[in-house]
Amino acid sequence: MILVQNLLPRLSGNKIWATGLCCCLLLMSCDSLKKASTGNQPNTENPDDLGEIQGGKVYNPETGRYETPGSQGPKVDTVSWTDAPLEENPPITSDGRLPDGTTTKPGMDPGQTLEMYDVAVCLPFLGNRFKEYENKIDDKSMLAMNFYSGVKMAFDDLSSRGVRLNVNVMDTEASDAKMNSLLQTSEFFEAEIIIGPVTTSNLKKTAAFAKKNKKVVISPLNPNNKITSGNPYFVQTNPSLESHCQAITKHALDNHAASEIVLLVRDKGAEKNRLKYFQEAQKTYAGSASVDRLKEFVVRDNSSDLNEVDLMPLIQQNKTTVFIVPSWSNENFIYALMRKISLVKGPNKVVVYGMPQWREYTRIDFDYYERLNLHISSNTDYDIYDEPVKIFRQRYFDRFGMAPAEDAIIGYDLMMYFGEMISKHGTGFTQKIDGESANLLHSNLDFQPVQRTVNIENLDAVDFYENKMVNILKFEDYHFQSAN
Repeated sequence: MILVQNLLPRLSGNKIWATGLCCCLLLMSCDSLKKASTGNQPNTENPDDLGEIQGGKVYNPETGRYETPGSQGPKVDTVSWTDAPLEENPPITSDGRLPDGTTTKPGMDPGQTLEMYDVAVCLPFLGNRFKEYENKIDDKSMLAMNFYSGVKMAFDDLSSRGVRLNVNVMDTEASDAKMNSLLQTSEFFEAEIIIGPVTTSNLKKTAAFAKKNKKVVISPLNPNNKITSGNPYFVQTNPSLESHCQAITKHALDNHAASEIVLLVRDKGAEKNRLKYFQEAQKTYAGSASVDRLKEFVVRDNSSDLNEVDLMPLIQQNKTTVFIVPSWSNENFIYALMRKISLVKGPNKVVVYGMPQWREYTRIDFDYYERLNLHISSNTDYDIYDEPVKIFRQRYFDRFGMAPAEDAIIGYDLMMYFGEMISKHGTGFTQKIDGESANLLHSNLDFQPVQRTVNIENLDAVDFYENKMVNILKFEDYHFQSAN
């Protein structure tokens, strides 16, 4: 049996808002959702803001795009990469005792099997942003609501399989102050698994707490791979930017000669820094550090139509030219670049590799995607017409009255996977995680230990575990489909 304790008060502390949130999650129609405002850059003024993590789209199989929920349901973009260096984790002063002074329960040592496992789910429901006088939920609350709706379905399925979980759900409010408060609660000290939070600053605090207290933290949505180190209890399920670059490089080299590939970025420090990921990935692919570098081209023209950019010398006559473009923050630039490449390529074949955020673009004509053989990386790869996906979508619709957002499918998959892992292997399941892949609804999983910290005393020391499964999608017949 699964116990969800004090769910509504835990989410907000406001009974009226909690009731409204629950009702909206269970009963709201697709037309009640509105797309969050999007910009070229995340909000950097408020460190607690969710930045590029936004809500309001689902996949439309007819167009191959993720669209506003006029006819389907909500979807949240959870790709929000950063190139910033790792900051110091704040000190954790906990001595392993609960706030009332008692010691934590047994079961914290790896490898123990318990009759019931405590799970803490901490997500940015943003109850503090609920506009009661308008009866309106903040658009960015949809991130947590979509994900948790899938998690709730998994709880039911796990219960039917005999997996006993005691679940506590908490609202982080995307706030460091609120996260600090939550980390002092008995629910965190008691938990064997912590799912979430989402924002980088919240995750760093939680990872430090988990490392000290031997708790497993599942980072379900944040792709930042600079959260923690020397922490075998931290599991990152969303592949990092570096993993996306490695997957793109491998796919490109599997299908094209290295001499055909051009790495193209704007004259921006962050974008130029990404070039190293591709160059290192090529060395790994070739198995040699002395391999010739991939060609690089830096665009220094900031005009809207890139009039001063001459791409003609890059086009290989009677061959294929492959452009890899690790840029995503400015849709106008990508639009101008695709148009420019289309104009200069002539009869020669061109292949463009872009980033997962391109799937969200609304301005670029589909003809450019088709004409330039666009490929993108993605942490998901599923067909809504596959029978298991169809069954899940119908079950979700029967329960919530709307089509599932992609984050709901991810939430269901991850909770099912980790619920079964802890049931099978006990609290030490992370020691088995790199040996058990999973073929889920939204994608496969391929967890690998990340070892960046040199530890002479323990050469097998793990900094954390990361899911390295990155899918490549191609735009063909006017929709995205698997290119793997």
